[in-house]
Amino acid sequence: MKAFSIRLRCGLLVAGALVLLQASEAASARADDKPLSKADIAAAKKHYGDGETKYRAGDFAGAEAEFKAANDIKAAPQTQRYIGLCEDGLGHFQLAADWYDKFLAHVPAKMATQGEEITKRDGEIKALPGKLHIDSNPPGATITIDDKLQPMPTPADVELPPGSHAVKLTAVGRLPTQKAVEVGFGSTQTVSADLEAQPSPALVPPPPVPAVEPPPSSSALTPAPPPPPEPRSKLPAYVTGGLAVVAAGVGTVFGIMTLSDKSNYDKAPSSSTADNGDTHALICDMSFGVALTFGVTSAVLFLTKDEPPPAAAAVATPRTAKAEKSRITVTPTPMVSAHSGGAGVLVRF
Repeated sequence: MKAFSIRLRCGLLVAGALVLLQASEAASARADDKPLSKADIAAAKKHYGDGETKYRAGDFAGAEAEFKAANDIKAAPQTQRYIGLCEDGLGHFQLAADWYDKFLAHVPAKMATQGEEITKRDGEIKALPGKLHIDSNPPGATITIDDKLQPMPTPADVELPPGSHAVKLTAVGRLPTQKAVEVGFGSTQTVSADLEAQPSPALVPPPPVPAVEPPPSSSALTPAPPPPPEPRSKLPAYVTGGLAVVAAGVGTVFGIMTLSDKSNYDKAPSSSTADNGDTHALICDMSFGVALTFGVTSAVLFLTKDEPPPAAAAVATPRTAKAEKSRITVTPTPMVSAHSGGAGVLVRF
C-alpha cells in the first residue's frame, strides 16, 4: 500500500510537470507563432521524465543532461528550475544561480511556492564566500588582504566575501607585489606571484671621516715640573774656609810678634819698639777679623740648602708685602779701623 502511494505521488508529479510543460509550450507557440511538432513535444517530455527519474536517484549530472536536452527543444521555467537544482547539487553555485535567475524571471503562477524556495536559495548562494588559494615563488611570503595581515604565509587558502579585494605579498629581500582580485560567490580560484629579488643598492664609498684632534691630556694642561736644580758647588765654601785658616794663621803669627814687641818694650822702652808693637797688633787684629769674616762666610755656604725654583704661577704672581717682610738675609761684613780689626754680621729682615 505504501509503495503504491509513492508511485501515485510520483505519477501525479510527472503528470503535473507534463501539464505545465505543455502549457508553457503552448504559450511559447502562440507567442512565436511556431508550434512544436508532435515529435519535438514527445522528445521534450521524454527528456524531462528521464531527468526527473535521475534527479530523484541523486544522479545530478545525468539529470542535468536530460533537463538541458528538454530545455534545448523548448525552454520552460520548470526545466530551468531543475537545471539550477542539478548545478546546485553538483556544487556549481554560480551556474546554479544563473539558472535560478532564469527561472525567477518568469515563475508560473502555479509554481509560486517553488519560486519562494528558489528565491531564498538564490540569496544564500550569492552570499557564499569565495575560496582563494594564494601561492608565491619563493614560498613563505607574508599575505596582506585589504590592509589586514593574514596569520599564514604562502601557500595558504583563505575565504573572502564576494567582491573586489587587494592581495599584497611581501618577503625579505624581495620586491612587494600587489594584485586586485575579483572574488565571486562560491567560487574557487588561485592567485600566484613571482617575487623578484630586490636590487642591491649601488656601492657608494663612505664619506671621509673628519680628523678629530685628541683631547688635551692632563699632562698638557698641567705645566711640566721644573728640572731639579743642579747641586750647589762647595768650592766657594772651601775657598773662604781656606782663606779664614790662612788669615787666622797670619793673625796668630803677628799676635806672637806683638807679644814679643811688648816684652822687648817692657825691658827696654823705645819709640821704635812701640811702633812695631802697634803695627804688629793692628795686623794681628785685621787678620783675625778677616779670618772671622771668611770663617762665618764659609759656614754659611756650607750650611745653606738648595731651594727649589719657584713655580711658574708663583713667579708670575708678585710677592706680597707680607712675603717681603718675612724674608731674612744674613751678610757677613769685615770691620777694619786704624788701630783695630774685626768682622760683623749684617742681618736684614
